[in-house]
Amino acid sequence: MKVALFSRYPDNYKNPKGGVESVTVVLAKALAELKDIETHVITLEHGRSKIAVEKDGDITIHRLAGSGWPKILDIISGPGRKRLVKYIKDLQPDILHTHEIYGLCLGGISLPHVFTVHGFNHANLIADSAKFGILRSILWKQVEHRGLAAQKHIISITPYVRKMIEPLTDANIYDIDNPVDERFFNIECKLEPGRILCVGWLNERKNTLGAIEAFADISGRCSQSKLVIAGQAKETEYLDRVTRMIEQSGIKNRVELLGHINHTRLEEELSKASVFLLPSRQENAPMAIAEAMAAGVPVIASNRCGMPYMIQEGQTGFLIDPESTEQIADCLARLAGSQQLCQQMGQAGRKAALERFHPNAVAKKTLAVYKQICNGIK
Repeated sequence: MKVALFSRYPDNYKNPKGGVESVTVVLAKALAELKDIETHVITLEHGRSKIAVEKDGDITIHRLAGSGWPKILDIISGPGRKRLVKYIKDLQPDILHTHEIYGLCLGGISLPHVFTVHGFNHANLIADSAKFGILRSILWKQVEHRGLAAQKHIISITPYVRKMIEPLTDANIYDIDNPVDERFFNIECKLEPGRILCVGWLNERKNTLGAIEAFADISGRCSQSKLVIAGQAKETEYLDRVTRMIEQSGIKNRVELLGHINHTRLEEELSKASVFLLPSRQENAPMAIAEAMAAGVPVIASNRCGMPYMIQEGQTGFLIDPESTEQIADCLARLAGSQQLCQQMGQAGRKAALERFHPNAVAKKTLAVYKQICNGIK
């Protein structure tokens, strides 16, 4: 079976950036290891002037030149979309699996096709407090609704996504979790009591300020606690607010701002973390949570969107209201103050991750969907 994945794929295969790139790398490699599967990945890249074809092991990567059009227009009828559709038809895969939002425009393509919904731009724009966010959110909502309605087959990465899309489409919906790189399951535990790790962009949606405020609340009660934040700020204004809060709270010597880190450094940080904290206001199925669970680190995350479907409350972690500093602080104090509880929850989380997020399990479920679609399910 010739499989074409349309998504993002990093230049450095070992260090993907962001959840979609991570998923694509892990899924493509796991599919390529299955018997009788020929795996291709197609990308659209800004700044590229011509097509490049390269290999990553058994995976063939086709890098296409992107378009200078605004993405919201390009996915409807722009030159990027036209270039992509022509290339896919010339490649002639047995099945197309799209992960990028350009997949919204490919529901009517004349070959078997399944679209994985990773997120909703209209919701992210509001949660990010983006410039002209309300207007842009309205426009993206229309594009998303139109694109979902045209799909015949959709993979949902969490029951939250299924609930969001079911009223908008008549497509067959298949429930498959995102895969986690196998190396996260093999991290050696070097737990440092009280070490709290946050990973993600520094912005309103990730609620970095909420994490810092809650940590400041417990810093007096948990004398050995430390907050480690890995991620970049898209806006200097938000980074200024972060550094100002750290200084004003008197916790500068207890907080590390690492900036962006690669996967090797992330593995190192997870090996030392006693708690993983993600108090986001909007997420679907964050890779960071799945990676922390695979590494055996208990998770504190928001009780919103797709996060409650990833965590068993009181078993693999705790769910909190992201707007409640008191709730976040109480859960942090419970875990930061008990190495035994951390290990107990971490082990339960790793067991759940092996069943749900291991790449071999996800690849087999995905291949079963491909075969159903190619066998004519409408």
